[in-house]
Amino acid sequence: MSQIERHTLFQVVGSLAVAGAERLVLNLLLHHDRSRYHPICVCLQDPKGSYYEERLRAAGIEVHFLGKGSKASWSAFRKLDALFRQYRPAIVHTHLIALSYAYFPMMRYRTPVRVHTVHNLAHKEIGVRVARFVRLLAFRYRIGGVVPVAIAEEVRKTIQQVYGYPDPPLIPNGISTDEYAPDPVGRACWRAENVIEPDAIVITVVGRLTEQKNHALLLRAFARLHSIQPLRLLVVGDGELRQQLEQQAAESGISAKVRFLGLRADVPAILNASDIFVLPSRWEGNPLSVQEAMASGLPVVATTVGGVPELVENGVSGLLVPSEDEAALANALQTLIDHPHLRQQMGEAALIRARQRFDIRITVQQYEQLYETLLTRSRS
Repeated sequence: MSQIERHTLFQVVGSLAVAGAERLVLNLLLHHDRSRYHPICVCLQDPKGSYYEERLRAAGIEVHFLGKGSKASWSAFRKLDALFRQYRPAIVHTHLIALSYAYFPMMRYRTPVRVHTVHNLAHKEIGVRVARFVRLLAFRYRIGGVVPVAIAEEVRKTIQQVYGYPDPPLIPNGISTDEYAPDPVGRACWRAENVIEPDAIVITVVGRLTEQKNHALLLRAFARLHSIQPLRLLVVGDGELRQQLEQQAAESGISAKVRFLGLRADVPAILNASDIFVLPSRWEGNPLSVQEAMASGLPVVATTVGGVPELVENGVSGLLVPSEDEAALANALQTLIDHPHLRQQMGEAALIRARQRFDIRITVQQYEQLYETLLTRSRS
């Protein structure tokens, strides 16, 4: 029997900061078939000290940091070119801004397989100047053979609309569903350790504190809620709007009920201790946070943006509301607060759906099938 050829695979990303696209990169690297691929993570920026980096180190995944700062970096480009020259990867898979740096080396070194995941609506990710120029070359004019992959049907439509790319592959994001399995004992322990009442109804949002995620709308909606049981809102994530949002909570008189937890490595435990997940975003691609909440057995209240309706079945595994509609968001949350049986029913439906559809192993298998198809095509 002939030995299976093992291909060097670059996953190229801006950084390993704690965020959705970076989490997908982490999960892909951890779950690639090591008998077929030699996965290497290339980060344009310096280390962030995140637990993503620690997990890759623990897994023995090779990681290269190129030292890019906040602006375009010729030095980072030269270091990336040197890595291409050293490893001659058979597969290069880029994410976010990484395409701008890897595009020309992929062509220079004749990389057989060139894939780019579009993590957001195409018109939101296209960028300006160099990023825009590269994406137009790659996807509108199809120079360089880079295949754009959509993470949701709505993202796929925008790739077709923005670039005229006729048939981009669709590979939904995935998560390690086993990490988020509900655990009643762990739930009680986390609440006790964090001084949250056993009977409190805990609403949780996970996401960067930016305009996209629209936490300000959530705080206004939360201020309208009422219950005979204690209400708690956990805000997981960090960003440039944190101080402004903390001030809004104080001015609304809800500071005692809202906790800004910042970046956390224990998101599965936080979700396990929660009762409702909420995502009030203005736009989205295919949010991993919603998948993680569903895998934790939580009903989801979210805005009908991007790929969210492809994840949450309205009225079955959660409640979907229009973007920017404060009253509708508050009403949906109040409905789940008032009806514990409905919370449980939707949470159970969410858990089943997550296990059937969102497992990272399915996502990895689909990407690896795409790689193999493109490898075969490149040989012929």
